[in-house]
Amino acid sequence: MLRKLILFILIPFLLTSIWFGPRKIIAHAEEGLLFFNPIRTYLISSHLWQDTGLGFVNLFSTPRITLYIFSAGLSSLKISNFVVQQLIFFLLILVPLVSIPPLTKLLLPDSKSNVGTYAALFYVFNLFFVSQVLQRFIIELFFLWSYLPLFIYLWVRWLESSKLKYLILLILSSVIYSTSFAIIASVFALWIPAGVLWLKYRRFPPLIVGAVIWFLAAIWWWYPLVVIKDNPYNQFLNSAQNLISLVDVSKYYSNSDILLLKQKYYFSPQTIWFNFFSRPPINYLSWVFPILLAVGSIWAIRSRSSRLLIIWLIVGWFFVKGANPPWGTQFYEWLFETLPFTMVVRNPYEKLGVIFLLPYCLLMALGLSRIPIRFVRVVIVFAVCFFLLRPMWNGQVFTGYQVKVPLSYELADHYLNSQSNLRLLHLPFVHGSGVGYNWGYLGDEPSEFTFDRPSLSKTYNFSGDPYMLIYQYLRSPNVYRILQQFAIDTAVLHKDILPGVTLQENYAGAKAMIGLMEKVKLTKSFDDLDIYQLEDAPVDWGYLSNNITEVKSLKEGLDMVLNNERFIPLYSAFTLRTDIPNIKQSILPQYQINKISQVHYQFQIYNAASPYFLILSNSFNPLWIARINGLIVTDHFQINGYANGWLINKTGNYTVDITFKVWPWD
Repeated sequence: MLRKLILFILIPFLLTSIWFGPRKIIAHAEEGLLFFNPIRTYLISSHLWQDTGLGFVNLFSTPRITLYIFSAGLSSLKISNFVVQQLIFFLLILVPLVSIPPLTKLLLPDSKSNVGTYAALFYVFNLFFVSQVLQRFIIELFFLWSYLPLFIYLWVRWLESSKLKYLILLILSSVIYSTSFAIIASVFALWIPAGVLWLKYRRFPPLIVGAVIWFLAAIWWWYPLVVIKDNPYNQFLNSAQNLISLVDVSKYYSNSDILLLKQKYYFSPQTIWFNFFSRPPINYLSWVFPILLAVGSIWAIRSRSSRLLIIWLIVGWFFVKGANPPWGTQFYEWLFETLPFTMVVRNPYEKLGVIFLLPYCLLMALGLSRIPIRFVRVVIVFAVCFFLLRPMWNGQVFTGYQVKVPLSYELADHYLNSQSNLRLLHLPFVHGSGVGYNWGYLGDEPSEFTFDRPSLSKTYNFSGDPYMLIYQYLRSPNVYRILQQFAIDTAVLHKDILPGVTLQENYAGAKAMIGLMEKVKLTKSFDDLDIYQLEDAPVDWGYLSNNITEVKSLKEGLDMVLNNERFIPLYSAFTLRTDIPNIKQSILPQYQINKISQVHYQFQIYNAASPYFLILSNSFNPLWIARINGLIVTDHFQINGYANGWLINKTGNYTVDITFKVWPWD
């Protein structure tokens, strides 16, 4: 037992030591520079309102808060960022290694003692884990892969014994692994096998009690999705579009690919690993998996106590094969139409693949154990773990993912923080979200992780996002007027950006573009960045106005901001509504704005004598609440095509307190 434990500890230690040997963090794709500055990552994600771009509700950041707290806590102890990430990866690999052997004893009680060890090794060393977890690099999928064996073990023990300690551990584990819930499909990945395994016991009381208590505890993480009706993610809940997406991605994993735990995106010609995995010895070795699976399945069918694994495997396959035959398209079309929330599994091999992988590895281990010669078994394990999965051992699994952010970013951040707390516009302009930098990063534009101040640097493809409209005004000398309206007082020009499909200018082109702008001056230069700031053009997080012009579109409004001299930034405003009252004769009071946090602003009003409009230059959301002396200002509307506006009709000196709150998160 002790030797196995040492082996299970040694494997993730060696793997993570290789992956983080260059002393760099691993970053790629949607995750951005998540571990570059864990404390900053925690701060920007500690509220539902994320102060990135013009601000938006990030409904899927709350489940990650346990990860962010843990990472920030380690970082506060002056532990290097790559060590923090290495420790997290180490733990994520260790947990299934130690969970699967006792789970194997429960599910395969008649199997030999070494089957659990084989299954644990195969769960780590397989092509699905390499491609869909490590290479795909979505942190929630890594957590889900790690959590599933532990969850199933605790669930089976609860069904078997009804002992309270297993239910408590089940709930506590869901808190520790809450990051996996940022992908709602994780609910299906956990409870589909849980439901299948219940068939072994068919005891309703522990099923009902365990499921209800677990969901009551877990709903905490999805509560914002329930209460925030007006959120930008609703636009993606279209059954027809999601079915098309499902059919498209299903082409990458045919039934034969699933049998080999492969996916064409990573293993077909002209992909990153084709040259290695297409070599005859390696290709032949990959067939060890389905062969051992077949042997194990035959033995499982013969054993009454093990047949449930076959059912689990078949159910898992049916879900993860997507639109592939038999009946894939028909099943998911019915599912999406009947239960719209199931559209979150529109890429089932990626998001639900673990429910096929775990019984696959258990049955594969059972098949290996039926080989009578110990030396042959050892050779097979060694060949699979070290030769077939060589990219895990030589670090190639993370080729192009290892990143060290230049020191100039830290220096620039300190400088920018000393200037103001207003928004940054990043150039060259990104027509989308993906970028590459010459220091190794390739993925979503990561400025929210590298700078404390809010960054306008990419589009989130939300309906009504004005970001893409800004580009057409950047060559105008008067673009500073647009920047004022969006609370931007600084442009950060990246010298280190690589050419890409999302860029129309390189560094030189963007620099020439800035040269056309009036009142925008170079104030500081670093090795990788130039800093330009507005001069003689005041900028703040909002303003007061009594001059509102009706327009028919956001573009018409921005054209007016740019070209109409009668429109005065930080005084005039525009609206797409037709019912805004006319208060042009009113006198505006003096005011002062204080940004307390990303979800809390205060406007100090002095000597108000007549009605006025108060404008907060954050994306409109009905959950932004303005209060005066504790009383809510009810006349709240969208203004300037994106921002929050309130009609204030109170005289005297007072404070307008503006907050964004979703109980109990804020």
